[in-house]
Amino acid sequence: MLRWITLLLAVAGLSLGVYVVSTARHEAPRVPLAAPPSINPFADGIAASGLVEGLSRNVRVAAVEGGVVVGVDAEVGQRVRAGDPLFRVDARPLEAELLRAAAAHAAAVAELERLRSLPRPEEVAPLEAAVNAAAAELADWEDQWKQTQQALELAAGSPYEVRRRWFAMQAAREHLARSRAQLDLLKAGAWEQDLRVAQARVAAAEADVRAVELLIDRRTVRSPIDATVLKRNVEPGEFAPASDASPAFVLADLSRLRVRARVDEEDLPGLAPGRRGVARVRGAAELSVPLRMVRIEPLAVSKVDLTGASTERVDTRVVEVILEVEGEPPVTLYPGQMVDVFIEGPGAAAPRG
Repeated sequence: MLRWITLLLAVAGLSLGVYVVSTARHEAPRVPLAAPPSINPFADGIAASGLVEGLSRNVRVAAVEGGVVVGVDAEVGQRVRAGDPLFRVDARPLEAELLRAAAAHAAAVAELERLRSLPRPEEVAPLEAAVNAAAAELADWEDQWKQTQQALELAAGSPYEVRRRWFAMQAAREHLARSRAQLDLLKAGAWEQDLRVAQARVAAAEADVRAVELLIDRRTVRSPIDATVLKRNVEPGEFAPASDASPAFVLADLSRLRVRARVDEEDLPGLAPGRRGVARVRGAAELSVPLRMVRIEPLAVSKVDLTGASTERVDTRVVEVILEVEGEPPVTLYPGQMVDVFIEGPGAAAPRG
């Protein structure tokens, strides 16, 4: 009897469960969209993702040589001109080299001036005295030779004495010639070739000084273009690496904004130069930013910027299209911001809404 009662209770419970499940009509809650989706305004348009950038793209400025930052001369949002300093890297080792190069240059200049100032008056007087002494010695030996020759004619001398005084007279004559040559050499000043060598040494020393000055100037990193500072990643005392992977500054010319759209290779047959475009900012899809096509960059590259959409293909290639913002955009655009871009297709129909 108990067994039949248990069986009846099981059948009743199963029937009740089936009834409850079949009569339940609970609908899943509908989660509202955070923002309305962007709708292609062109009847036959091309949709792509785009990045806002300046007229010059984003310029990543890094130190030419890594070093400790000793000063920062620009701030975020500041307008800089080409050549304006952005930050300075420690240049004290090069400044020490500059001191040595300047000293070597001063020594080379002094040597050149010394050669140009020759002869010294103090050196001329002794040589002139030596010339006068040699001339007097020659006159003495000439007189002795004449007297000895006269004595030989009178049979009062010997041929040996005549020859000895003649040789002494010739030696005195050569001594006088050597003294005069030394005096002329001194009065002529520095040799032209010596002056050229000294001038070359001065030029080489000037080049060394200039080279070190240029190396020191490279430690001051300057803006390559007229631009606005978008990002500053260094502070005084920090080490600034010479790598664009972690640039010290990011600059861009914001005089005109552009959008770099990446068109999927499957949409390329419908892409043509001169087409109009529209950009829509995420979070404000109802606002359209008119775009004018500047150029199509004719190189297909791998897709690297992903939007995160579940339908997005990553195993594809894209062609970059540069479009310029026309007029004043209805919403603020920031360089690096991702936007939805729509480009009119072959039909070139008027945009909707």
